[in-house]
Amino acid sequence: VAAVRLHVAAKRYLCATRPEYSAQLSDASVHTLSLQGGPMSSVEVAEFEKIAGFGDSVRVRMWDDRAKVPRAPTNSFDEYVPLLLRSLRTVD
Repeated sequence: VAAVRLHVAAKRYLCATRPEYSAQLSDASVHTLSLQGGPMSSVEVAEFEKIAGFGDSVRVRMWDDRAKVPRAPTNSFDEYVPLLLRSLRTVD
């Protein structure tokens, strides 16, 4: 859950620590970055790196970015139903 909660922070962190990451952002993502506080300062980077699981949030952010492929083929919802049903059966 923390990796999802830290999704915006991970974006700000990546923009501050990896110039190549900022360069690949879409126009929309550049705009939302400005609304989200822009790249982290060096102090914010140091504080973010102290958060347990910060690395997981960065990995989830990067996976999410790779999943943004316009017009990529996707499975239909019906193809996921068996997985969803199995998942529901395992919840106590």
